[in-house]
Amino acid sequence: MDARIPISEVRQEMNERADSSRGDFLTVLREQQQRVVTALETEETIDATPIIRDEEVLSCEEYVTLVYELHHAHLLELQTAGVIELNRHEETVTRGSRFHEARPVLKRGDDR
Repeated sequence: MDARIPISEVRQEMNERADSSRGDFLTVLREQQQRVVTALETEETIDATPIIRDEEVLSCEEYVTLVYELHHAHLLELQTAGVIELNRHEETVTRGSRFHEARPVLKRGDDR
């Protein structure tokens, strides 16, 4: 019995997975600042790593890009606005002096 799968079906499955991964990546990237603020509502300190939900799938390259963007754009913007404090030595994030002021604005911006 020959249980070969046609190459067209394999390609289609790979394309669907790649499209799903790309969609997850864009969502995760777009929502990082809000996810950081939301996490800090219940935790005093969080790790300075991307916040990814269990159902989200990223490739290795996407994850590396996400880490870069988080450290060199998203967290710096939040720190400049006083929303968070970033400790690069310990790789942690805590609430900034303006955390409670900025939180409602960030939540409204998430409704886009």
